[in-house]
Amino acid sequence: MKLSLRILLTLTFAGLSTWVSAQPEVFNRDDFQLRGPVKSCTVLTDYGEERFEFDREGKLLKSLTRYSDTDYEITHYRYRDTVLTERRDEVYRDGAFDKSTSFAHFYQIDTLKARGDLIEKIISYDQKITEQITYKYDTIGRIGRIIRVQKEGIDETEILFTSYDAETTSEYLVNGQLSKSVRTSQKEVASGIQKIELRKEYFQGIPQKAVEEIRDASDRIVEVSNYKFDPEKEAFQILDQYKYSYNEAGLMSRETISYYRMESGKPKVSRVSEKEFIYQTDGRTPENWIKKIVTPQNSYTTRKIAYYQPLVEQQPDSLPKQ
Repeated sequence: MKLSLRILLTLTFAGLSTWVSAQPEVFNRDDFQLRGPVKSCTVLTDYGEERFEFDREGKLLKSLTRYSDTDYEITHYRYRDTVLTERRDEVYRDGAFDKSTSFAHFYQIDTLKARGDLIEKIISYDQKITEQITYKYDTIGRIGRIIRVQKEGIDETEILFTSYDAETTSEYLVNGQLSKSVRTSQKEVASGIQKIELRKEYFQGIPQKAVEEIRDASDRIVEVSNYKFDPEKEAFQILDQYKYSYNEAGLMSRETISYYRMESGKPKVSRVSEKEFIYQTDGRTPENWIKKIVTPQNSYTTRKIAYYQPLVEQQPDSLPKQ
């Protein structure tokens, strides 16, 4: 489920993204649980507020994360047709623009190749940090190599794919050393086909941690399990497991977290916590939630939503009289 822009950007622009076409991912209203012609959405949080602005087609144009009246961050998105060509991250501290932590990202597709490389150029506003990332695609449109050029040198990530039946594994080798692996598979359950993704992270080729994520037929996360690697037993041990259920509107209605401990060499549930989510909507068609209440904590999140007005169709000029 996609709700926080900061999480979205971390996953998408971390340099090990899984784009399957030669263009950067474009965020839209659906990624923020917004329906209909939403123009802007302001989310009030415990640290301040987040505001998102969209064009009429639903593409994200601008985001604002405000911590106080003088400390905030703004991101602008610029497109050519439907393709993201530029992203600018601007940081303001004590009311002043901070050039050293503000960056511009420029995206360009090498059209001279059949599977055009995607080139991302990153430049800080004070011009002290420059970086270029080239994403190279294989013959079926998957990223096969990532080349990162910066002042400290060049890092190259090679992605190797192996498939067996309905299971595919991709291994990320950074400068020849295994850094991450992602295994995707499917299984059929009573409610339909589930997609399972197991991500493992490595340091100097040694396993560190893993996350298994299960999505339902509607691409909603229904289960997430976190693991740590035990070097003595040379095996992953489960730390916790999150399970999610949804209401008829497709909104998350319950979260159940099971925490584990090892007992006699086997994982045992040590504690379980539950949350339920209750929504108040704006009554529009289609409707959006404007308040989410979390029980039993009785905390809540509110959203202020503005909509585009329908475009007025211009009537063709009447024909001139004969």
